[in-house]
Amino acid sequence: MLRDNYNNISGIPNPSIKKGTIKEKLIIFLEDTLCRFQEHFIGKVNESEETLNEQLGKTLNFFSKNQTFIFQAETKQKQLKGIDRRIDIGVFRLFSDPDPFFTIEAKRLTTLMPKNREKEYVLGNNPAKLSGGIERYKHNVHGVNLEHSAIIGYVQNKDCKHWYLKINSWIQELIENNNVSPLKWVTSDLLNHPSNFTDLKILKSISESEKVDQTKIFLNHYFINLCQ
Repeated sequence: MLRDNYNNISGIPNPSIKKGTIKEKLIIFLEDTLCRFQEHFIGKVNESEETLNEQLGKTLNFFSKNQTFIFQAETKQKQLKGIDRRIDIGVFRLFSDPDPFFTIEAKRLTTLMPKNREKEYVLGNNPAKLSGGIERYKHNVHGVNLEHSAIIGYVQNKDCKHWYLKINSWIQELIENNNVSPLKWVTSDLLNHPSNFTDLKILKSISESEKVDQTKIFLNHYFINLCQ
């Protein structure tokens, strides 16, 4: 498991997840499987987000055959108003459950992204489209009415430490310039409790964000280094 291979990562549990719950079992399984994914798809530094998401979904489903949860790609997230949106991967307890109990969003992390998309892990450049990962969770259009979810960053150049620091710098800018976004950004939105950076293939951190309806969502962040 990830906790065996990368003990500093799983040594940072989300304190809001109780031991023995299905969420804790999911996190343990997810971290273990992300290691398998990283080992198999290392070098995929030019693949699109869609292609990597497809491969991640197949990897999770292959190794979850004996688990008590189901992974569904492009899960619909029902909206109170407007058009329903889709999350990259929804996690369900049973095939008959109408809504996921956990969701996973994924973004590419590369300096080769177009200028208008470079900060999409956090925030998109158009408030009307809500293309940012954390942004969508704060708007409650992803992880609808959930308290726990995850965001995965596919690191396709630089390294995990670079992107951890860069993403936190973007969030800090939003905290200091709240007029940039209609959302309220505070220090708890920052990624914290990072794992040890040394020789890591996967970096884990956590954050706590307030949604527009004033509820909270705890996010587990995983940066997967795909660079050779």
